[in-house]
Amino acid sequence: MTTETPILSEAFRHLYCDPAVYEGFSSLHPVSFSRVLPFQGDDPVADDPRLLAAEAAHLAKPDDATRLAVVEAFGACGLLSAEDVANLKSAMDFFDAEFFEFMGETYANAGMFICALRWHRECIAELEAHQPQAASDQESVYASVGYCLYSLGLYPEAITWSRSCLGPLQIADTVSRALINYEAQLQLGCVRIVERAGNRTRYVVSAFDPTQANQLTPRLTLALSTFAPFEEIYLDWVNSETPPPEIPPGGYPFQAEHSAGSLTRHRLNLLFAICGQADALVARGHAAEAKRLLREAAMLEPKMEFIKERLALLP
Repeated sequence: MTTETPILSEAFRHLYCDPAVYEGFSSLHPVSFSRVLPFQGDDPVADDPRLLAAEAAHLAKPDDATRLAVVEAFGACGLLSAEDVANLKSAMDFFDAEFFEFMGETYANAGMFICALRWHRECIAELEAHQPQAASDQESVYASVGYCLYSLGLYPEAITWSRSCLGPLQIADTVSRALINYEAQLQLGCVRIVERAGNRTRYVVSAFDPTQANQLTPRLTLALSTFAPFEEIYLDWVNSETPPPEIPPGGYPFQAEHSAGSLTRHRLNLLFAICGQADALVARGHAAEAKRLLREAAMLEPKMEFIKERLALLP
């Protein structure tokens, strides 16, 4: 990363260069963001007076008028297409938190991840002010923060943030998959797809004889309830000859999974951040620590071939 200090306007520095904005991100998942700043010479920014004035006005008084001004300024700066601006202006009824999240996503799509974090912070502050016990695994903005940290190369922060957001869900999911797959392999099958909605999870599992395999369901669900007492787990046995489900374009690239929450995105953020941190450790001569991290990633997602390739190259 270059050490060149960019010349930024006073308005930009007021909105984006105060370290306090990037601290106290979440009461649920406190993580130090001290390495986010300062901006570097090659960091993309939109230091536009009209946009900055619109954002400052919206921050001071979020309402339809200030939201509209931000959308129009995004269009004038090329951050949104004319079509997107027209569509948003016709449906300008975002709640405060939703619009803050929209602002963050607009900046993230343009590669301005530090600016995105600034508005994701506002979104999370609004969410947690009104939903003190919010389930962050089901709020997409928490996953967006993890993605921004990973994209900025802040791998330790991305790992800590994503692990914290996942909480016990990651461990429960990993153990549940392993147990179901073990039983399925005895029936000449495997887990085909995982579907999630709220606290309900359905595993579609193949077997040579689904009728016989279904007799295992009561015992399996009882065992699974000890690992994930907060989940409602369902097993759907299908014939082994049933074609495997297709993974939709842009979907989860490692296993067939459909989720109404953000668990999948948290998993991806964690896995990619682990890989990035492992590469950085290898470059500094810490191969043993890199191997420990990669083994964790391999356990969480056994189908990640490039993790196996990384592990094979380490002594």
